[in-house]
Amino acid sequence: MLNQNEIRESITNRIVAALKQGKIPWRKPWSEVPDPVRLPTNYKTSRAFSGINVPLLWLAQNEKNYPISYWATFNQWKSVGANVKKGEKGTVILFYKAMKKAVKDDDGTERQETYFVARTHHSFNVAQVEGEVAEQFKAKPSNDGIETFPAVDRTEFDRLVAATGADIRYGYDRAAYVRPPSDHIVMPDENQFGCFPAFAETLLHEMAHFSEGSEAEKRTGWTGTYAEGELRAEMASCFLMAALGIPGGDLTNHAAYVQSWIRALENDPKHIFKASSAASKAADYLLGFVRQEEGAVEAEEDAAVTA
Repeated sequence: MLNQNEIRESITNRIVAALKQGKIPWRKPWSEVPDPVRLPTNYKTSRAFSGINVPLLWLAQNEKNYPISYWATFNQWKSVGANVKKGEKGTVILFYKAMKKAVKDDDGTERQETYFVARTHHSFNVAQVEGEVAEQFKAKPSNDGIETFPAVDRTEFDRLVAATGADIRYGYDRAAYVRPPSDHIVMPDENQFGCFPAFAETLLHEMAHFSEGSEAEKRTGWTGTYAEGELRAEMASCFLMAALGIPGGDLTNHAAYVQSWIRALENDPKHIFKASSAASKAADYLLGFVRQEEGAVEAEEDAAVTA
């Protein structure tokens, strides 16, 4: 069994190798086949994966051209009547197992302390299994190999931006989050971007910085170096784009960062784990505004029905 350092190094090496090949693992590989889920999701539990597992599963999905992002373990697929095809290899992902140990306080009092140990297991994509469950997700043939996208629905994006209440000021020649006490975002006008996805990705990047908060308002309470903050915001914007159903924007601006990401990951194998965990928290924080709004609407509708 691999120890904690070996697990981190193995996963980090895989991500570094992808970056050196020009692939950015935390960007969703879009295809023309309608995907019933946006973030990688466990088919058995219906829960979306988070943290380091999102880029790991997206990377595998991109490499193997899996059109649907449903995943499960060998036994989970078996429990729903599907079987992993002979010869298929699973994708290694990470989970944390809670452990307990006895510790003594300064006064000699003994108590149980919980800590988490990283473990790996294999997850299989729905394209790797057979059975009635898998039949409904079979990919449709492409049109002459040309990738097409339907018109982007921006409704969810606009709702999220409005629900956060973030102070966004347009008409600037740059995109930036101005930290407290100002606590606002500056952006170029939308018509200065080549397309809506490029505009959305840029604004979501700055909103990820907005989610960090301040002494007065903690929000996610994240702190770190400038480089860590930029990688966190980059990953969070990609997670949010996927969650909101928006295809990825222009990769041009990201090329300049790839070498710095590679150096950071090679110097510190923990770097990608901290960034991906923080990015998931930022995305969840921002998506939480829309979920709260939806919950309030549902409560009002329930009250109206029972009145």
